[in-house]
Amino acid sequence: MARGDRRESLNLRVTPELKRQIEAYAERVGISINAAACVLLTEGLRAERRRER
Repeated sequence: MARGDRRESLNLRVTPELKRQIEAYAERVGISINAAACVLLTEGLRAERRRER
């Protein structure tokens, strides 16, 4: 599926608000919704690890 294709769906169960945030990030950056979810999850995990140190 092409990036930004409206038929693409997020393959995770998340709240509607989080889904909107992921979709907005994907559109802004120009990547797929699932790639955006991975990027944001990775960033969140890195931030969590920094807080734990």
